Amino acid sequence: MSGFSRIVVCMDDSPGAQRALETARTVRAEDGTLTLVHVIPPPSFLTELAAGLGGGIIQDQSPLIDVAREWLATVANDDEDSTVLEGNPTHSVADWAGEHAADVIVVARHGSPEKSVLGSFTQKLVAIAPCAVLLVHSEEPHPAA
Repeated sequence: MSGFSRIVVCMDDSPGAQRALETARTVRAEDGTLTLVHVIPPPSFLTELAAGLGGGIIQDQSPLIDVAREWLATVANDDEDSTVLEGNPTHSVADWAGEHAADVIVVARHGSPEKSVLGSFTQKLVAIAPCAVLLVHSEEPHPAA
């Protein structure tokens, strides 16, 4: 059976990301690798988000990184790798995929077709990815789609 040899899956805690992971597992070559990737955005992004929600400034991201690593370890199968990156999510995923010679990046497409075709992360990733990008619907497609 053929499939992709080196797969990167963009992970967050959404149902769409879980569907993307399930899809990645089905398109993986028998001897292929699959890496779950989660990105911790830069502190400036988190500071703005926290301030908007009434929180304080986040100085040290190590607890976030540790929690993300532990979470990914529970999601990944024994024969799968996982990594937590820091930085701009789009560029971090694209750079990591390029450095590791990925064949495909699998990512969930969030939102409904009525809202937009691609979200900003996905749209940017498709534009700069060094390899193919497989978009997975975050929910079951509508029967008329």
